[in-house]
Amino acid sequence: MKILIYGEYSGYARSLSKGFKKLGLESSVFSFSGDGWKSIDGDFQLRKGNNISKLIQLIKLIPKLLSFDYILIMNPSFMRLTCLGPLILLMAKLKKIKIILLCAGDDVEFMKQGLKGNLDIWPYMDIELPKNNSFQSLNEKTINYIVAKASDKIVPVMYDYAHAWRLSSFAYKVSDTIPLACDGDYLSKINKIEPTKKIVIMHGINREDFKGTKTIKKALTKIKDEFGDSVEIIYPEKLPLKDYLMLMKTVDIAIDQTKCYSYGMNAIYSMMAGHITLAPAKDECLEEFQINSSPIVSITNEPDVIYAKIKNLILSKNTDLNKLKIETRNYAVEIHSPEVIAYKFIKLFNSI
Repeated sequence: MKILIYGEYSGYARSLSKGFKKLGLESSVFSFSGDGWKSIDGDFQLRKGNNISKLIQLIKLIPKLLSFDYILIMNPSFMRLTCLGPLILLMAKLKKIKIILLCAGDDVEFMKQGLKGNLDIWPYMDIELPKNNSFQSLNEKTINYIVAKASDKIVPVMYDYAHAWRLSSFAYKVSDTIPLACDGDYLSKINKIEPTKKIVIMHGINREDFKGTKTIKKALTKIKDEFGDSVEIIYPEKLPLKDYLMLMKTVDIAIDQTKCYSYGMNAIYSMMAGHITLAPAKDECLEEFQINSSPIVSITNEPDVIYAKIKNLILSKNTDLNKLKIETRNYAVEIHSPEVIAYKFIKLFNSI
């Protein structure tokens, strides 16, 4: 069984591919440009150059792209016309390659249902839509339709996207949610909180308005004013993933985002590193994952709520905090480790 993951999203594709390989399957990632500044290399990608150069490279790659049994498409936008998506999809269908569409980020259905008011919690509920990639154009809607129509299954990674796609005309193709896979640095020995050490709190900066960064910063400013030198607050921004994971080894508490039901790759990397992690992780998220509870500290898009949760953590006993760190790391391994997620996909493949 040969599996191609088409596109990259914050290391999810790389992680999932590793999971397939651990289970003895052949898997590759076509990451286009390495997910931008995150510099996440795939097994093959397009070298830097002008649009014509990249198009020629892509044409040369088509035989390799069509040599797989399954193609997992990270987002319909990777199949846009300028990337020869409709042609590649047509050839894949003619070769009877199974197509799986992953719902792991903004797309036409997520934006449509948010704008209709069908998502009570939505990252754009209090901000303007992005000028680019708002998924409202006829071209984007057409590509979304073509990819969804060609797909054998549509697989959401969390409640937010599952709910949106279940309201679409392709609801009959939507499978049970399969959570994000993450190959973050598993720390067998966590960075313990000690009475003489500063507590290091981190919020990674990326898409600030989307993730509620202003709200988070308000809460952290209050924390710094109250606790002074006993805490250190860091805001890493646009680091390559390798450098970001190195920085994580020094962190105690991480805050992911505020305007969603679930949580993203950033939170999972934090959990894998043994951080106490703050994210929405609402009941809908847990139900979607078919679990009853999680060690994630649930937050809302309100600075006072975030402030109170962090203050409560800081005032807790160090032994309790270190226990929570271990529970958080173990949760991430149980729910998001690459081989666990890859096995869920194999079960899905066998049902198609």
